[in-house]
Amino acid sequence: MATAPASPCTGRRRFSPSRFLLALLAASLCVQSQGTAADTAPQRSEAVARVVFSLLGYARWPSERDVLRLCIDGSARYAAKLSEGGILATGRSVQARRIELLDAGMTTGCDSVYLGVMTDVRRKKVATELSGRPVLVITEEDFECEVGSMFCLNVADGRVTFRVNLDSVARSGIHIHPGVLQLGRRRGPPS
Repeated sequence: MATAPASPCTGRRRFSPSRFLLALLAASLCVQSQGTAADTAPQRSEAVARVVFSLLGYARWPSERDVLRLCIDGSARYAAKLSEGGILATGRSVQARRIELLDAGMTTGCDSVYLGVMTDVRRKKVATELSGRPVLVITEEDFECEVGSMFCLNVADGRVTFRVNLDSVARSGIHIHPGVLQLGRRRGPPS
């Protein structure tokens, strides 16, 4: 018996790989379409989780694992839903854990790192620690998207959008689906 696909607005984290771009678009549109309630932190956290899990689903590491290890900066504002972990569209599990960026070796055992807002000094420290390692770095509110981050999320006006730092992606050794790179390079409508 065939089942109807779940709506991306329901909060499920499984997306068909062939519908990636639509899933990312739906993630931002679902939050936007919920009106004034879209400004609540739990709904922002849900939208961020959908975008992050979609991004992770289209990344390939030099050495693949059955379980993807996502490390989350303790200062991240929209990471509540990410902290629960989940399943990617590929069926791969995501195991999440909180980290403290000030601790030495904080990113050991991380395949991906989700960072909160940080100072330039802190960002450079993280970039130095991750240099040359295949760790996918996603950052909240890094509007410049220049130092160390691969994907920079912007959570505003009920939408989650992202930019891509192609230099960081190229240096990481992680292969990202070309459609994702194109989507992240597009500019949004003028404000």
